[in-house]
Amino acid sequence: MNVTSRLVFLLAAAALLAGCEKPGGADKSPVVATVAGEAINETELNQALARLGDLNEAQRAEARSKLLQLLIDQRLVAAAARKAGVDKEPAVAAAMAQASRQALAEAYVERSTRDIAKPSESEIAAYYAQHPELFAQRRIYRVQELELKVDPARRGELEAKLQSSRSMGDFVDWLREQGIEGKAATAVKPAEQIPEPLLARLAQMRDGQVALLPSRPGYVLVQQLLESQTQPVTLEQAAPAIERALLAQKRKAHLEAEVKKLREAAKIEYASGFAPAPEAGSEGAPAAAGKTDKPAQE
Repeated sequence: MNVTSRLVFLLAAAALLAGCEKPGGADKSPVVATVAGEAINETELNQALARLGDLNEAQRAEARSKLLQLLIDQRLVAAAARKAGVDKEPAVAAAMAQASRQALAEAYVERSTRDIAKPSESEIAAYYAQHPELFAQRRIYRVQELELKVDPARRGELEAKLQSSRSMGDFVDWLREQGIEGKAATAVKPAEQIPEPLLARLAQMRDGQVALLPSRPGYVLVQQLLESQTQPVTLEQAAPAIERALLAQKRKAHLEAEVKKLREAAKIEYASGFAPAPEAGSEGAPAAAGKTDKPAQE
């Protein structure tokens, strides 16, 4: 591998090795290499290896060897950066401090949520019953979408024209005449891969029906349900995915409560102009609608 290719490889591996240099605490695991007197321990190598996911023995052995070389290169490049004073540059120092805080926060979250009880069978059954659109009445949708860049004030005009058009083709011709730009796409998606607001609308639509939906600021979404196919999932099939979704909900609720407690105990002061707006639901502000985590089907 030439020098240029090696540097490209190093940059591509940066995300993988992020946070692997000098793991916190006294690492008592065996030393697998030493770079200018600085040890690389087996724990650090195994952490980098774990980020690659499931590997067979041959793949694991090959990856282990390559990752060790990357960790060595990382040490050498980091040492060169420190020698050049790169770590003293404000942007780099801020990024290093942020990375350290992020690693601590993630470790704290993992530790504080590891003992949360798994959902019971009754909780899983209740979730299944509460979401027929994801399970008992689950459908696979083939949809055509047009995301249009248009002034929100013209939404009523668009909706009226859409309803009066004999076909989607006629509507698209009218859009061209009006100079309205848009992007078209056709996709096939199961219910669990569709955002909740769109799924709620699709679940009520008949094949061939068209709807005008809100999109990102300055855009509207025209969605036509081309066809749908029912593919129900039994409780037994859905149970593992539901368990993961419910556990994620429990962890999220636990973390939100923990952060709230930490905020209440801390003294937080804002500079002028940086204080956040009042929270939704406080002092008469409208409360935000809750979001339900959806399990990915097995």
